[in-house]
Amino acid sequence: MPNSKQLAVIAAARRDVGCAEFPPRSNGGRCVNALQGITGALNQAWCASAVSTWWFRGGLVERIVTAGTAELVRQARVKGWLTAEPIMGSAVVWNPGPSGHVELFIEWVDRARGIARTIGGNTGDAVREHFRDVDGAYFVTPPELREKPKPVYEDVYWWEDPAATPVRHQLRNTREAREEDIKEWVAKGGSPGHVRRGTVSIRRHGTTGGPSRASPPSAAVTAPRRSRGTGRGTSSGSAPGASRSTRRRS
Repeated sequence: MPNSKQLAVIAAARRDVGCAEFPPRSNGGRCVNALQGITGALNQAWCASAVSTWWFRGGLVERIVTAGTAELVRQARVKGWLTAEPIMGSAVVWNPGPSGHVELFIEWVDRARGIARTIGGNTGDAVREHFRDVDGAYFVTPPELREKPKPVYEDVYWWEDPAATPVRHQLRNTREAREEDIKEWVAKGGSPGHVRRGTVSIRRHGTTGGPSRASPPSAAVTAPRRSRGTGRGTSSGSAPGASRSTRRRS
């Protein structure tokens, strides 16, 4: 399950979907310049500036701020932030250098084939989501993205009549719902003197969904796939599956 910083970074990026250069092919425009401001690289290729901005807007304290894909990978190597696998919010860098490109990883679409959903800037002169082949790319994962999500607990309210045959028991999300259950039980002939009630905290994994006693695995960097994040890069000068404009200018 993604942690709060992962979700915040992708939410920040998705708020910019549709931001486009104006005039076209200018590397400029009001919303584009807003994404470039953090690096100061105004009216220049802006895919890395966008990633730097989204990490900042997502609340990452430890982050890399750069307008260049080569510098992004260089700093990540020094910091030990190159990872064998991406997680939500990781930067995916293809062919770092003058013709390189970078986007944020969202999720796997076909992990066996190395196809992922990503979001990035300066692709078709705009911010867009894509399905990308990420085999051979570099993955840059700031440490806050790798933190396990903090557990969330929810109080649930139980009652039971152990004298009933079979034993009568219920869990309810509110105290009021529990008391209504007990009233109905007594009205049907249950003995109020036999009813027991209490509260228990149940761990939840995330901020949505009901209480669960199960413990699904938390987000983590998984076992390495072939050649990812190893420093080999891609064989071509562009992001696999990238648009022609991305190849020329990212």
